[in-house]
Amino acid sequence: MITVRVGSGADMETFVMHKELVAYHSTKLARMMDDPIKAEFPGILELPQFESAKFQIFEAWIYRQQLDDDDQSFTSSAFLYMFAEKLGLPGLQNAVLELMGEMIRDNSKWVPTEPLMLNFIWDNTLPGSQLRTLAVDVLVFEDCGQHAKDYPPDLTLRILKAMKKRMPGRMKNEVAPFDVSMEQYFVKDARKEVEDVAECLD
Repeated sequence: MITVRVGSGADMETFVMHKELVAYHSTKLARMMDDPIKAEFPGILELPQFESAKFQIFEAWIYRQQLDDDDQSFTSSAFLYMFAEKLGLPGLQNAVLELMGEMIRDNSKWVPTEPLMLNFIWDNTLPGSQLRTLAVDVLVFEDCGQHAKDYPPDLTLRILKAMKKRMPGRMKNEVAPFDVSMEQYFVKDARKEVEDVAECLD
């Protein structure tokens, strides 16, 4: 078992989890648990920079493989995705992306496309983040680029490139990629790929 202390001060919460299960879902956490410099002492892992509420969702997900997020909003999901990306949790990232796809396809759900949210995503994700790719497609296919001058420079450039590629298909009732399948946005799970190869070799 591993004791994980998440948050700091009065907001700190303690989680006791199966070390092997945590390591299975996150190679980054696995390295941290085995690093004597990161751990205060064996059996305890400190994560003061993360929110306990997000870690609680992660805990529920690895044990039950379902998202227990009471705040089913796109903004909340974006924060959860960024949390999962920072901890190297491809399975949780993909589960969140699947939920986002449902929200985008549901016209009653509000998908934030204002500069404030998009700048926050760009400031808290890596250049190759699939959340960025999804954001670009939403802006292009939903024609939400009216605030482009306030977007991060990289986002504006990606929107222009994506729109240029789409031009020939606009007259063919082109379907948005997120309307087809969210799997194309999924994060590759190196662990799963190794398991699939092993199965083929058996």
